[in-house]
Amino acid sequence: MSPAGLAEDGIELVRADNPSPMTLEGTNSYVLRAQDGDSALLLDPGPELAAHKDALLHAVGRAELRGIVLTHRHADHSEMLGSAGEWAPGVPVYAVDPAFASGASPVADGQLIEFGTAAGDVVEVVTTPGHTDDSISLIHGARLFSGDTILGRGTTMVSFPDGSLGDYLASLERLAARADGGGLTSIAPAHGEQRADVTELIEEYLRHRHERIAQVREVLASGAASAEEVRDIVYADVPAGVKPAALQIVRAQLAYIDSLKA
Repeated sequence: MSPAGLAEDGIELVRADNPSPMTLEGTNSYVLRAQDGDSALLLDPGPELAAHKDALLHAVGRAELRGIVLTHRHADHSEMLGSAGEWAPGVPVYAVDPAFASGASPVADGQLIEFGTAAGDVVEVVTTPGHTDDSISLIHGARLFSGDTILGRGTTMVSFPDGSLGDYLASLERLAARADGGGLTSIAPAHGEQRADVTELIEEYLRHRHERIAQVREVLASGAASAEEVRDIVYADVPAGVKPAALQIVRAQLAYIDSLKA
């Protein structure tokens, strides 16, 4: 699966030209084509960029677009839904957040979304809150479309207050269980490259989060009193442009630590 061209497995990656420290090279949209080529499903339409819209429509081609699935509400994933009535009229939008779901009820954990007539023309919804409270991942065969829950490079932000570190850790544990024994063999993230080291990557994500929690506990014990003070110590080496995101993460960490005291 490459940034351009239809892959042999019928999945095409269309990357938006919106690079940033938070989006890496840009937001990855995916077009999943049914085995007979007559229909398709779009995952994360992305930002409202004319060139990106044209690329998505080219990837769909003459196939009937059966649905659009949103992994979470952030604008770099959802903004193009604002014009969907023009480029995808009548196509249902599947999302957790009722504000984004259209032509379909808000999705639920375990829901199957079919986009063709063959047995494999389906994705399974796995609710994976944490990055945001409406975050989902999707499983197609043995491939995990992870949205922003797991990235191709680096770690993801736990948004605060609409995300939860406790939920995020639980979501990672759940995905680890699904990956166990080869249940998942690759990860296609919303940012960065596809990964085949599924189990190792999820374990690294969990290890990193627990190490950060331990660091925050140590900093609090040493006398830090505010989220800003904690950030400036624990995330002292992050670029200035990422400082606001680091502050959100710290606030999520502090809320999680407080929840353990209850």
